[in-house]
Amino acid sequence: MDDVNFSMPLIGEKFPELDVETTAGKMKLPDSFNGHWFMLFSHPGDFTPVCTTEFFSFSKRNDDFNKLNTQLIGLSVDSVVSHIAWIKWIEENLKIKVPFPIIGDSMGKVAKRLGMIHAESSSSTVRAVFLVDDKGILRLILYYPLEMGRSVDELLRVIKGLQMADKYKAAMPANWPDNEIIGDKVLNPVPHNIEDADKAMADHKGYAWWLTYKELPANEVEEAKNLDKPGKDESSPVPQ
Repeated sequence: MDDVNFSMPLIGEKFPELDVETTAGKMKLPDSFNGHWFMLFSHPGDFTPVCTTEFFSFSKRNDDFNKLNTQLIGLSVDSVVSHIAWIKWIEENLKIKVPFPIIGDSMGKVAKRLGMIHAESSSSTVRAVFLVDDKGILRLILYYPLEMGRSVDELLRVIKGLQMADKYKAAMPANWPDNEIIGDKVLNPVPHNIEDADKAMADHKGYAWWLTYKELPANEVEEAKNLDKPGKDESSPVPQ
């Protein structure tokens, strides 16, 4: 794979076609997830402390991602054999099974193609997140430094928010579904012509023609509010 011929994919673009080796066998991205959203996340390396806590948390909340029609897939510049040894260690010592595939990328080709290797991290992948929708379109890119673990609750919130934005042609306010100004309501698109601007306040509740909002079905709002409440045993496997 010649890096010169590729640029990093951007939000709104089709996710690049990639043939990868994983702990679940060969896969082709994004086709292997056809009809599903998927979240590809990279970690700096196997058998590292922050990554181990992340994999425990992602595994514990895997069902919550599945409820949002979203599948997980990990990646680091380690071999598939290393991944297998690590997930067996997690299962034996932390008593949880890693239910999603992990891409083996020991040559770093996939990581470089997706811009996951930064100067600060040398040959390790930073904590990148690529969220791809059910049409294969890249919807979100996040980067975390090596020393900062990711928030599973926030990633679930973003997935739910983007899906609701698509479904109801809305925009999601800060901290949705618990915004300080409009609560669990969502924002209407900003009018882009004078006619729509003039009737915006007549058609919707709001503060200005460019800041109006609407309610979503109560059951969907409740689902969003419960994303950070997995309802499972929250006891930790910390040794005594």
